[in-house]
Amino acid sequence: MSYDPYALAFPAPSFPLSSTDVRDGGELPRSAYAEEGDRSPALSWTDLPEGTRSLLVTAYDADAPIPGGLWHWVLTDVPVTAGGLPAGAGSPDGTVPGATALPNDLGRAGFSGVNPPPGTGVHRLVIAATALDVDHLEVPAGASTALVHVLAIPHTLGRAVLTATSQAPSA
Repeated sequence: MSYDPYALAFPAPSFPLSSTDVRDGGELPRSAYAEEGDRSPALSWTDLPEGTRSLLVTAYDADAPIPGGLWHWVLTDVPVTAGGLPAGAGSPDGTVPGATALPNDLGRAGFSGVNPPPGTGVHRLVIAATALDVDHLEVPAGASTALVHVLAIPHTLGRAVLTATSQAPSA
């Protein structure tokens, strides 16, 4: 049984989230794998809830073979004016003006590409954009991804989710 990180989350209205790199339910491009590019996929959103002032963007491997799954990306304070993120925006050479990349579960500030271990089947990367009513989410240094989500709760206006799949290459 795999975990859905938003199944028990506080309810939030949905808005459209799409990508030119992957369709919802489709396979991630090889460029999003750790060994083959390590680049975050392009994202775009529309019809943000009224009052949205920034976004929180995350990527979570719901099927990682470790307790609690694996957060690959945590990006706060994404300006509303961005309308989306280009491919590679979360990568070490990528930038998102005004946004703050926080350390993910691998200790990296930015996107860490997927790397499903052989024999673990298909993994779901749950990419979420959460609309917030603040320009800047006050996150203390060293905060966990769990704390970031707790701090976002009272500011959440909506959430969009796109799920992509990955798996270890065949031998």
